[in-house]
Amino acid sequence: MKIAKYWVAVVMGTALMAAYGQSGSAAPAMAGDWSGSLAGTLPLVLHVRGDASGALTAKMDSPTQGANGMAVANVKLSGTTFSFEVPMVKGSYTGTVGADGKSMAGTWTQGQSMPLEWKLTKTAAEAAEEDARLAAEMAKVKPSPIDGDWTGALSAGGATLHLAFHFHAMPDGTIAGTLDSLDQNAMGIPCANVKVDARKVTLEVPAVHGFYTGALSGDGKSLAGTWSQGTPLELDLTRK
Repeated sequence: MKIAKYWVAVVMGTALMAAYGQSGSAAPAMAGDWSGSLAGTLPLVLHVRGDASGALTAKMDSPTQGANGMAVANVKLSGTTFSFEVPMVKGSYTGTVGADGKSMAGTWTQGQSMPLEWKLTKTAAEAAEEDARLAAEMAKVKPSPIDGDWTGALSAGGATLHLAFHFHAMPDGTIAGTLDSLDQNAMGIPCANVKVDARKVTLEVPAVHGFYTGALSGDGKSLAGTWSQGTPLELDLTRK
């Protein structure tokens, strides 16, 4: 039983908490925020961070699709060749960094190959300052009744699919969430319209056309509910 096949052009939901690692003073030249456009039609933002050892990490946003904070893996800079993968959408990128260090030209591959160019929009220092500001805002946010990590399992047709939800209250009063489909290694799938009304919890996962409705237990440690993705299935979640 598969929850989804992902394409950047069809994936996406609400924003995940924008918490990226801080850049150290010895951050690599690639660290910073980069803006690009897939085949000139789909805007993307890449947040690259580096530590003092030179190791790189990244997150990617697809703003028009409401998918922010997608996990990026295997971020590498070898000479002028920069590459990374986005496991959630089964995509990868390889490009060449321009001589000025402020641009990249390359190819996004996701079943088919498409041109993708990037331009540096925030330096490492500017990005670190923005990260610190966001972290300070998040520290002041009162947690929602469902903040934290939740796990459960869907069973249908003799197959079991293990899932994990992650929720965070945001400064604007909304609740951000992501879904991990652990058996499929599909992590950080954005949730949308996460709402808590008394003890009723509802949310959507647009990438897979899924919906969840659950009832929060009196002790706040479990959710009893239903996952609907064409066919309603029981899905109970336990707070970790």
